[in-house]
Amino acid sequence: MSTSPTSGAPECVIVVGASGFVGRNIVDALSGTVEQLVAVTGQSQDVPGSTSTVRLAGLDALPALPRRTAIIHVAAMRYNAATFRADQPRILDENLRITNAVYAFAAARGITEVRQASSAAVYPSFFDVLDDERPFTWNDWPHEGEAAYAWSKRWGEIIAEHYRRNHGVHTLSFRLSNPYGPYDTTDITAAHVATAFALRALEHGPDFLVRGNPDAERDFVYAGDVAEVFKRSLALEGHHDSLNLGNGKTITVRALAEAAVAASGQEKTIVVDNSASGGVAVRRMSTAKLQRLFPDFVLRSPLEGFPPTIDWYRRHA
Repeated sequence: MSTSPTSGAPECVIVVGASGFVGRNIVDALSGTVEQLVAVTGQSQDVPGSTSTVRLAGLDALPALPRRTAIIHVAAMRYNAATFRADQPRILDENLRITNAVYAFAAARGITEVRQASSAAVYPSFFDVLDDERPFTWNDWPHEGEAAYAWSKRWGEIIAEHYRRNHGVHTLSFRLSNPYGPYDTTDITAAHVATAFALRALEHGPDFLVRGNPDAERDFVYAGDVAEVFKRSLALEGHHDSLNLGNGKTITVRALAEAAVAASGQEKTIVVDNSASGGVAVRRMSTAKLQRLFPDFVLRSPLEGFPPTIDWYRRHA
C-alpha cells in the first residue's frame, strides 16, 4: 500500500531501541548524516554516534522537534533459549507496551513517518515461502518457534495500520529474517544461531559443534545491511507497507558453520549432534518487494557478512 510517496530527508531521526543489537547498527549508519539523531533506550548510558540520548520513559519530555522528524522503532525484549518458555508473558507485554508508546508519541507530536522492525516470525508456519505479497489471515497461528514474540510483531503491523487510518502516520514495517553482525550479545548461552556460530568459531579447540539438523535452511541477513535499508527508507515519504528484509537466499546450518570457521581463520572440524533435530526444515523468504523499492542495493551473503562480524567479536567478546 502506498499513498503518493515523495522523496526527502528528515532533519531529525529518533531511534527507539538505539542501545540494542539492530539499533546500534542503525545509529552507526545514521551518525553524522542527520542534524539531530536522538537515541531512545531503556538504559541511562549515552549511545555513541547519537546527538542525544533519552530514556523511553522520558520520551514525552523531548523539546519541540523539527517538522521533518522520523521515528525508527527497533526496540524489543530480547530472549534466549534458556528462558524462552518462562519469558513468554513478559515478551508479549513488554513489546506491546513499547510499540503502543511509540505510536502514541508519533500521533501526539504530529510525526507521520515511522520505520519499524517486524519479523519473519509473523508468517504462518505452513508457508513454504515467506512471501510478503501473499496475504494471510492474521488469525492463523504464526511461526510457532517464536510464539509471543511473533504475536507482538503482528500487533506492531496492526497498530501501524490503525495509526495510518486515524492519524496519517505512514509506516514501513520491515520483516527481518535472521540478522547477525556487530553489537549482538557476547553471551553464547543467550545468542541466536548466527551469533552463537561467530562466538564458537573464535573459541579454542579443534571441533565446532552444530546441534540440530545441519541441513536446515534459513535466510540470514547482515545487520549492517539491515541498517542501510532503514537509512535509505528515510528518503521516502508517504509509503505505508510491510515488506521482507532478508538476504533472499537460504544457507544450510552446516554451510553457515563453515562460513563462520573460515572467517575466523582457524582450523576446526564440524561435529554434528542431531539428537535434538526438529522444527521447520526450510524457511525461504521472498525479497522481490524490497528489491523493487531499492533496486540498486545488494545485500551481503553470510560469506561476505561473517568476516566483519568475526572481526567485531574478536575485539569485543
